Amino acid sequence: MAIWPGETILILKKIDRKTATLHNVARAVGVSPGTVSRALTRPDLVAPKTRDHILKVVQQLHYVPHAAGRNLRSSTQNLIGAVIPKTGISTFSQTVAGLNDTLEAHGMTLIVSQPEITSTSSNAAVYKLIERGADALILLGENHAPELLEMLDHRHLPYIMLWTVRAPTGKMHVSVNQVLAGSLAAEHLLKLGHRNFAYVGSPLSGNPRAKARIKGVQAHLKKAGIILLKSAIIEEYHQYGSGREAAETVLDRHPETTAIICTSDFHALGVLRGLYEMNKKVPNELSVVSFNNNDFSAFSIPSITTVDLKQREVGVQAALMTLKLLKGEKVKPIFIAPELIARESSGLAIR
Repeated sequence: MAIWPGETILILKKIDRKTATLHNVARAVGVSPGTVSRALTRPDLVAPKTRDHILKVVQQLHYVPHAAGRNLRSSTQNLIGAVIPKTGISTFSQTVAGLNDTLEAHGMTLIVSQPEITSTSSNAAVYKLIERGADALILLGENHAPELLEMLDHRHLPYIMLWTVRAPTGKMHVSVNQVLAGSLAAEHLLKLGHRNFAYVGSPLSGNPRAKARIKGVQAHLKKAGIILLKSAIIEEYHQYGSGREAAETVLDRHPETTAIICTSDFHALGVLRGLYEMNKKVPNELSVVSFNNNDFSAFSIPSITTVDLKQREVGVQAALMTLKLLKGEKVKPIFIAPELIARESSGLAIR
């Protein structure tokens, strides 16, 4: 069934946006309901031109999928959906645990979707969670399609954001100051007398939290008259092995280095292994400081000095905020302060 642009406009005007259905969208676009459903949940299976047309109409109608069987279950709100892209699921495992444990203690069920780290995939994940009956949503970061947030607002579906770097205006979020975290790491090493620094971490492109951390490091070092050289910044993917390779690269480029700051404990573990294989003693010859305070960081040899980003606390607070939103209570954004945990991997600089 073909629909001309003018006909689409007429159809849209006749539809009540508060009650728009899948069939309304399909009729306005001129495709089957199945095609509309695929465009929302499996966008890769729909031709780009058709998909874009469908998404435009969905936005105009503020259409949201109806949860299958929603009318068959009680009106009690008990299902929370979280969208954590695949690349972040290991990084934020403690946050997810905090979310799950807190929600479970209040009789709620958490469903976590792990899409690819793209706007289209994240949008599709949100629609799938809504179709499954999510009563509230938890989204990672603040970079989400405006039309998606507009739809959620229009439908009065509660949602909050986690691990935002910039405080999103008018949106509820639970955040940790990443710039301050970077500053704490640099300050600790400066107090130990270090002057020659390197930085090992995930690629900065597309990672606002990593960017904010290194910004904090650079700013604090600059106050002390130290410039972190571009050649001393090693960007490697989030794996143990990448940290090991980065340690060798750092010392090849800058053998004078005495302090290495890593963007995560995973990188730090790899760096420690690399330094061990190069017969470099930590912290006698080099100090290593990282971020997150993962469980294993206290048990490695040497144990890792790290900036605790309060991963679990973020999850707990996000769950409590979500529960309040579902009850119609007023909430405010939450800012959690990072904390330096000094352990064995950092020590006085070599004189």
